[in-house]
Amino acid sequence: MHTYKYLLDFTKNAFSKMGCSEDHAATIADVFLAAELRGHPSHGMLRLKDYFELWKAGRINVNPEIKLIHESPSTAVVDGDNAVGMVAAKRSMEIAIEKAEKAGTGWVATRNSNHFGIAGYYAMMALNNDMAGICLTNANPLVAPALS
Repeated sequence: MHTYKYLLDFTKNAFSKMGCSEDHAATIADVFLAAELRGHPSHGMLRLKDYFELWKAGRINVNPEIKLIHESPSTAVVDGDNAVGMVAAKRSMEIAIEKAEKAGTGWVATRNSNHFGIAGYYAMMALNNDMAGICLTNANPLVAPALS
């Protein structure tokens, strides 16, 4: 069994070697390990190989230029520039929190991103700022529709 620090350093190093900045690699590693600690290994270290394959195939941008496309006092649209999902989602929640602090509510839609790990990670960011947070995503269908 490996220690938390070992897994954190291993994951940061892996994403750094793929070309991620130190900050982005730390974000990704933090989300992976948050999943592990909360009992969601399907969204933790198990995914490292998947991200490596996406990187190798050129399907994720490890140096994204995340842009604010549209905003109002309480809403925003963010373009993730095909970033690793954790990076785009964290930035989007930071924007939502900033807007909520000023306007009382903050809603952010993110486009051009990828799998972002456990949604609860980003909701907890809001909680850590004494706010309620909701984080949703879309995905490919994996189960048959109800009543089919």
